[in-house]
Amino acid sequence: MGPGLAVDDVELVRSVYARWARGEWAADALDPDIEWSMPHPGGQVRGRQAALAFLRMFMGSWAEYELRVDEVRSLGPGRVLVLFTERGVGRGSGVPAEGHRAALWTIRDGLVTRFEAFGDRADGLRLAGLG
Repeated sequence: MGPGLAVDDVELVRSVYARWARGEWAADALDPDIEWSMPHPGGQVRGRQAALAFLRMFMGSWAEYELRVDEVRSLGPGRVLVLFTERGVGRGSGVPAEGHRAALWTIRDGLVTRFEAFGDRADGLRLAGLG
């Protein structure tokens, strides 16, 4: 892998978050056999279609939802750490929620092959070797 790929990986991840913020699913950025992991019921899936189905279900569970990217950091070629803040109001409960989270992204050949989100930033930082 040549130099500069990590920057490209960071830009890919930033572009996915930007597309999600516009209501796009960014399916073309996901590997067909992606491993998807989020700390939510049903959040452990494999494959692009299963990941997209989970995302639709997850987003549908919020009456209001906002995700703010706080930091995007390259961990070397093919690995990106994102620290983010989620805010939302549950569709059924009306209960507001806020959390400071982390996600590890693995990229190969310009596609996301693994997405692993953590309910607590410390867990993400620890698994990234930074905490």
